[in-house]
Amino acid sequence: MSKPHARTRTGAKVTLTVELTNLGSWGPDCTLDQVYRQAREAAIGRLNKVFKDHLDTTRILGPIVVEAVTTDLEKR
Repeated sequence: MSKPHARTRTGAKVTLTVELTNLGSWGPDCTLDQVYRQAREAAIGRLNKVFKDHLDTTRILGPIVVEAVTTDLEKR
């Protein structure tokens, strides 16, 4: 007696964490709000460009975390 067989189709879903850098630079007159907002927009734009052929099957799941890195340009 043969065992019953089932036709199946298998897919996969992958979740990963991505870090993006070099999203722009801001001068001393820019507010931190402007830095956070523009860096967030630049990151989303870059991801959309990378995944442009897969926008319908790619999405951002978690919160977008932006860290502003400031550097003193003058010695005091």
